[in-house]
Amino acid sequence: MKPETHEPNTNRLALDRTVLANERTYQAWLRTGLAALASGLGVAKFLQGSMPLWMLLTVAITLILLSAAAFMQAAWRYSHLHLRMAHLDIDAMPTWMVKLTSVLLTTCSIIALIGLLISILN
Repeated sequence: MKPETHEPNTNRLALDRTVLANERTYQAWLRTGLAALASGLGVAKFLQGSMPLWMLLTVAITLILLSAAAFMQAAWRYSHLHLRMAHLDIDAMPTWMVKLTSVLLTTCSIIALIGLLISILN
C-alpha cells in the first residue's frame, strides 16, 4: 500500500512568504531609522567643536528627522500591505503593535532632538 502524500498548498505558502517579507521590510525600516538616530546623535556628540555649530546642527537635525520619518514610513508600509491582505486567513503581526512601536520610536526621535537642541544651545 502506497503512503498518502499531501501536496503543500502553494497558495498558502505564497501568502506566508508575503507576510514574512512584509515583516522583514518593516524591520529594515526600523533598522534604518535607528541607524539614522544613532548617527545624528553621534554627529552631535563626537563632532562638536570640529565644525561650525550651524553645520553640526543641520546634519544632526536632518539625521534625527530622517529617523522619525523612517519609523513612520515603516508603519505605513506594513499597514498598507496588511490591509490588502486583511480578508485572507493569515497569521501576521497585528497592525496595532506595528503602529505602537513606530509611534514610540518616533517619540524617542523627537525627544532626542529636543534634548540635543537643549544641550547644544545651552
